[in-house]
Amino acid sequence: MSPLGQFFKQSFREPEILPLVAILGVAFASAGYVGLHQAKAPDVVWNHKQNPEPWQQVKQGDQVKLAAFNQKYDEKFTRKEW
Repeated sequence: MSPLGQFFKQSFREPEILPLVAILGVAFASAGYVGLHQAKAPDVVWNHKQNPEPWQQVKQGDQVKLAAFNQKYDEKFTRKEW
């Protein structure tokens, strides 16, 4: 059996580990989501030769924030070029 399988098998015998596993799982998933969101942000330059200023492609009224509460935007910004 793999080490990961042994860990999960043992964690069901010791239930005090389950909240720790759940919290770490949510934390890693959130970190992955935020990292991906920031990689697609308009102020990140991936290709300096073909697209040196990607922030110039953001239109008026586009949502580029991670979370926008009580604000009206026309549409969400989507990055077409990397």
